[in-house]
Amino acid sequence: MSRKWDRFASRGDPTPLWVADMDFSAPRAVVDAVTAIARAGHYGYADPDDAVTEAATARFRERHGVADANANALRWLPGLNPGLNHAVRAARRARGGRAVVTAVCTPIYPPFLHASRNDESARVEVALRRAIEDGRARYSIDWEALETALAREDVGLLLWCNPHNPVGRVWTRDEMVRVARLCVKHDVVLCSDEVWRELILDEKATPFCGAGSILDEVDGLRERLIIMTSPSKTYNVAGCDVAMAYIADKALRLHFARAGSDKAEITPFGYAATLAAYTDPSCEEWRQRLLTYLRANRDHIDAALSDDANARELMTWTVPDASYLMWLNCEKLVDRVERSPFEHFIEHGVALSDGAPFSAPLSARINFATRRDILDQGLDSIVTALERA
Repeated sequence: MSRKWDRFASRGDPTPLWVADMDFSAPRAVVDAVTAIARAGHYGYADPDDAVTEAATARFRERHGVADANANALRWLPGLNPGLNHAVRAARRARGGRAVVTAVCTPIYPPFLHASRNDESARVEVALRRAIEDGRARYSIDWEALETALAREDVGLLLWCNPHNPVGRVWTRDEMVRVARLCVKHDVVLCSDEVWRELILDEKATPFCGAGSILDEVDGLRERLIIMTSPSKTYNVAGCDVAMAYIADKALRLHFARAGSDKAEITPFGYAATLAAYTDPSCEEWRQRLLTYLRANRDHIDAALSDDANARELMTWTVPDASYLMWLNCEKLVDRVERSPFEHFIEHGVALSDGAPFSAPLSARINFATRRDILDQGLDSIVTALERA
């Protein structure tokens, strides 16, 4: 029943380094909390109690920078993907029911692209800029292109990802302020997905600036801001289907709530996992150990690719600030093998995420949240695939 391990098993059982979940068990306190719900034997409708509501509100305050976070602005979601869809509908409602165009910066996590399609509305893609040094790619915002997009009269929503999936950037405070001011200037709702916030691999080097932390600095942002997060990525509980949105403005919050009135129920497992992850001290200790392991895996891949002549010739790659995802640009490889990176790599024994759904068909994504021996199997397959290109 593992999507990650079973999806491509029929294609020669490749090493799965693709979909964004981890090969590590959730923290023991989370496992115990979910197990206790299972043993209770009652799986009916659940509502968040005061403890989990305060835990979620405190998370927005302490980790996402919303200084005046309060429970009234909180909306529970059965996952982040529904929240992206609700944001598109909410932006439409905020403009009196007129269809709005959604702006996104690509490459981007595919549900950001699907949300407008699901609403049968249009989107405009703004390509991130890529700079390369010694094979390593670093992405930045194309400010002229972004403002051109947001200035369009029909654009009503910017779906933003911070830290960014898949390129791994933690956007700086200056960048976040500039993005927010553009949204205010052009009356665009800013929906900031901050689910990777707690997987910043070196926060001293790349400090986090959540959109909620600049509410007092950017006049007009409060009326246009939706922030979303979840314990799903950090604590490996994506299957518990739980996430939260924080919407300070009452009118926008009402639009979001009504736009999402068809959402699924959050299960008691989701609430229990969230409470344990956010309040049990052992979960923070677990997170710190996880960050140490992920940093080492990231650096291990970077070293392996840097030492391989074929990798240096045929690819560029990110060294992500955050997440357990490394983004490969494979234009030269595609020119040589005349097929997608996904197809070439899977034929040689490793399944990576296909770049095409991210609006980047010449790219692929590595998930390095796995044991080192499994990671090395995948790296060996990547090296072999490059040798045989």
